[in-house]
Amino acid sequence: MARTPNRRGGAPPPVSWGVSRPSPRPIAPIPDPASDARTLRAFVAVARLGTVVRAADALGRTQPSVTARIAALERAWRTRLFRRQARGMILTPEGTRLLPLAEAALSSLLDLDRTAGLPMAGGHELAVGAGDALGRELLPRALARLVRKDPALSVRVLEGSAPRLLEALLDGEIDLALLVLPEAPPSRGVLRFEALFESDVDLLLPAGFARPHGRAWTVESLRGQRLVTLQPGSGFRRHVEASLAARGVPFRPAVEVGNLSLVRRFVAAGLGVAPVPAIAFASSGPGPAVERRRLRGIAPVGYHAAVRSGVPLSAGAERLLEQVLAAVAAREARKGAR
Repeated sequence: MARTPNRRGGAPPPVSWGVSRPSPRPIAPIPDPASDARTLRAFVAVARLGTVVRAADALGRTQPSVTARIAALERAWRTRLFRRQARGMILTPEGTRLLPLAEAALSSLLDLDRTAGLPMAGGHELAVGAGDALGRELLPRALARLVRKDPALSVRVLEGSAPRLLEALLDGEIDLALLVLPEAPPSRGVLRFEALFESDVDLLLPAGFARPHGRAWTVESLRGQRLVTLQPGSGFRRHVEASLAARGVPFRPAVEVGNLSLVRRFVAAGLGVAPVPAIAFASSGPGPAVERRRLRGIAPVGYHAAVRSGVPLSAGAERLLEQVLAAVAAREARKGAR
C-alpha cells in the first residue's frame, strides 16, 4: 500500500496492526525494612533476659549500644516495646505481639545463612545427571553399591545430552553431571569441570558382517559404510564426527537415533555399523545378533564431572564419584589381567 506524505512533507507515522499491547507495569520498589538482624537480636535478647545488662552480656555488646538499638527500633516502628521498671524491662502488649515475629525473622535469616553455599540436595539425597553411555551400566552399578552402604539415600537421576545436563545443573535441578564436554561449555567461572576417565571407542557390527581388507577395523575402514549414530547434541557423536574429519573420512549418518539401546537394535537389524563408547557395553556385551570390535585410529572419549562453582558437593555426590572411579579402576584392572 502506497504511503502518502503528511502535510509537513514527512512520512506518516507507522500503522500498528493487531491488538495493542498495554504498557509494561512499572516494577514496584522493594522497601528497606526498618529493622536489621542486630537490632532484632537486641530486642529478642532484652525481651527474653529481662534486662539490658543481661542482654548486653549475652550479645557481647555494651549497654548503651543495646539501649540505642531498642530506642531506634521503637522510633522506626512507632511503637513502645518495653515498660522500664526498677527490676528490669517488661514487654508492652505491642512488644508481646511483635516478639514472635521478630524471632521468626531471625530464625529465617539463620536458615538462610545455613543454606547458603550448601548443595541443593540434603545429606540423604542425591541428584545426578548422566548421559546414556554411563547410565547403561557404570552409573547403576555405582549407585547400587552406594545404596547398599546407605539404604536411606534417596536417588534421582536425570538422563540427557550434555547441554540438557548443564542447563539442569545451572538451574539447581541436579548437583552433579557426568558427561562428555559439549563443544562450548558454559563459562568455567560458573561451572567447574573435572576430568574423570577415558573410554575406548568400539564398533558395533551386525553378526557375521564382513571384515575390512585388514584384520582390524579403523577409522579409514568406515569410509562408505552406513553409520548408525546418536542424534545431534550428543557429545560422543561430536567426538566421532571430529575424529572422522581429522582422517578425511566423511561423516554421513544413515540412521540417527536417540540412545545407545536403539543404536544396538538398528545395528542388529542390519541397518549399518555404529561407533560406541566401550564403557557403555563394558560387561553385558552388545547382545545377540551384534558383534563388537575395537575401533582403531580414534582417540578415547573423555568423561567429566561438572558441578556449580562455589557450591560444595553433597556427601552422596562425593561418595558417588568415589564409586564411579572405583568401578572404572576395577574395569581397567580386569582388562590388564586378560
